[in-house]
Amino acid sequence: MAVGIEGFQDDLISPKLGTSMGPGAYDRLIQVLRGLRDEPRLLEPLARAWSHRTFEVVYARPLLLLAALRYRALELSDHPLGFEVLMDAEAPDLEARTLEALSDEGLIPLLSDRSVQTNEPGRAFGWGLPALTLGLEHRRFSLVDLGCSAGLNLVVDRTAIDFRFGVNKLAGFDFPSPNARLGLDLSPIDIHDEADARWLEACIWPGQPERLARFRACRDLYRRPWQGDAPAPLIESHALGEGHTLARLERLDGMVLAFESVVRPYLSDTARDRHNADMEAFLTARRDRLWTVLEPSENPQASTPMTLTVHLVRGGELHAIPLAQSGYHASACVIVPGAIARFLEVWNAP
Repeated sequence: MAVGIEGFQDDLISPKLGTSMGPGAYDRLIQVLRGLRDEPRLLEPLARAWSHRTFEVVYARPLLLLAALRYRALELSDHPLGFEVLMDAEAPDLEARTLEALSDEGLIPLLSDRSVQTNEPGRAFGWGLPALTLGLEHRRFSLVDLGCSAGLNLVVDRTAIDFRFGVNKLAGFDFPSPNARLGLDLSPIDIHDEADARWLEACIWPGQPERLARFRACRDLYRRPWQGDAPAPLIESHALGEGHTLARLERLDGMVLAFESVVRPYLSDTARDRHNADMEAFLTARRDRLWTVLEPSENPQASTPMTLTVHLVRGGELHAIPLAQSGYHASACVIVPGAIARFLEVWNAP
């Protein structure tokens, strides 16, 4: 755990910050920030903003800074980094313009109060693939998004977002629709609030129009009146790993599918252990429960660094089955050979 700017220079030079998608504006900005890593005009405003903050992962602070710069560019038509952070373009004097952007006092409250939060509805394949594999019927299960941010993954079944499972192409409309939708997050985003919605858009890297389109599809759905007699999504503030998660999940009847994407890497070791224990207790209580986790692989491949693992309990034993692999921000996945058959075998076991 890092406090304030402690170790920030080391974070900047971490190979984990590469986008793996070619040069790109963010790669160029990261290179500039690496060159400025001992520059007081970079470190002093960060020290002010982060004096009270702690960070668990090496990419948290650099990505937060990039998102804050993009947020300000979305607000200001003459932002000095507009070419890079809005259009993924290139212009001269990047270092000088970066220093000018870092002098913006409007960055301080963003860096102080905001966090980089999930905004990728494409990751909803993490619940859609298991739901389709099990043949879950419409309105016959409850869906929970753990670490939900604004709850975008809770509504993809009402969109035309494209997905691909192996060689099979489908849309969000093809997913079974849950009867109840619950999102839990330490600091939920109100998608109806213009500043919150702008922050989620700021967390999307420039040069990724597919991600932006998926985000806007779900954002716009939330902004329209909720249709049908099934309840609208319920988004609640809750700290995972701090207790009472099981009590919140126990309120849901029948089949419950709990999904999370890139949550545990942001938890402290203690909170992660508690969260895992909460979810194992959740699974143990009834057999019609499933916990799916999409997070960075232990041994990541260049094109598929994420692994979707399904968890269930049978015969008192916790089973964790790697089901698919994907990119960080992908709506497509590669099925692990034999995983579908193994998942169904364990699910149907007595």
